[in-house]
Amino acid sequence: MSLRPRRVPAVLSLFSLIAGLAAAGASIALVFADESRDLRVTLCTVIAVAVAVITLAAAPATRPLPALAGHRRRGTARFGRVLVVISWTLRVAVAGVATWYITWNSDSAAIQPLAAALVALSMSLMVVAQWGQHLAGFVTAADDLRGSGLARRAVAIAAAAATAGVAGYLAALVERFRSLVMDPVWDHAREQWGWPSFLAGLLVALVTIVGVTLIASLVGAAMLSIAFLVGPWTRVGRWLIKYSPVKYTRWINAVRISVVGFTAAFPAAPNERTTRWIYQGVRDSSGPLEPIFLKMLTDDVAQAAAALAPAGDIVLRAVGDHEEFVLESGPGETRRLDDFPEAAALRRIRLAVHTIELGLPSVVRCSSAANWSSAPEEPEWFSEPSHEDLVKEVIRYPPGAPWVRDRLGLPRITLDW
Repeated sequence: MSLRPRRVPAVLSLFSLIAGLAAAGASIALVFADESRDLRVTLCTVIAVAVAVITLAAAPATRPLPALAGHRRRGTARFGRVLVVISWTLRVAVAGVATWYITWNSDSAAIQPLAAALVALSMSLMVVAQWGQHLAGFVTAADDLRGSGLARRAVAIAAAAATAGVAGYLAALVERFRSLVMDPVWDHAREQWGWPSFLAGLLVALVTIVGVTLIASLVGAAMLSIAFLVGPWTRVGRWLIKYSPVKYTRWINAVRISVVGFTAAFPAAPNERTTRWIYQGVRDSSGPLEPIFLKMLTDDVAQAAAALAPAGDIVLRAVGDHEEFVLESGPGETRRLDDFPEAAALRRIRLAVHTIELGLPSVVRCSSAANWSSAPEEPEWFSEPSHEDLVKEVIRYPPGAPWVRDRLGLPRITLDW
């Protein structure tokens, strides 16, 4: 959640590591613990304290770097910092209580409304801390707390709360799986075949891995099938693909399939239909592009540009959230466009040429002849971008164009290789 590298003291990092190991050990011991109430209380307390320590160590920063801070009133920034501290302190306590309650009731298959409420409160406090960072001057802290981003966050909180509420039932399913699959294999390997415990344990682990992989494959295949049916480039399709246990990656002439860490790749015959299908997803992605997709994007922009001016160029001037689409129909003849039908394609071309030295280009030009070029220099704006736009450019697409870093007072990036 922090928007800058945070210097956590070495001793706090050590405590976090120890807490993680303690939580893992106590969780394993809890599975095999006897009916002793005192022992269960001790193990649940160890896990709860460990989670609280890990949550504390992950506390977000309260002060942004001065050059990357948004313009805030002093009182607003101070209130934001206090809000971050208070909300995260409360989250540490809520996380510990929620962990203790869930682990204590892990052997009950009943629905636990209190567990659901505690998890929802913990995640809500994380949102409050993020909003506090926004007030404290972190420019992009609230990017995903508006519009559809806020709706996605609300859905995530509801899903996490529901999962916590039925955690006991899910644990009962795992226990049922163990009694139906793992225990018979263990007993048969040791008693019928006479294998020692070590080999029997390896066999149980192998059967468990195969079973989990098979279940994940079936669930993932169903999710991918639905994603391909509704369209991988749609919101539903992207969500299904992102969270599917089966990862399917299609390139022009190759396919890669991954199931819970097991990956296989094999060649595939390219064809126009597949290329068009991949292109639909490419338009809504980021990062470098193969030349064929850059050509397809340029063609789409060129067709839209030709409809406006047969001999003109379409120019995208952008930094942060500030964008200007300009039609250059001749020498000295420029006109700002309020709407350009292939704006998304031009943005995608800009994202494709990001470099680790110059960041994103501030100008992308595409002609009706399907030729394009880019430049990192500051363009002649119709309206000046804000300070926040410059900061967003550096944070989202580091290191930012050289002129942006100069404006913010940041040193230029120089590579020795």
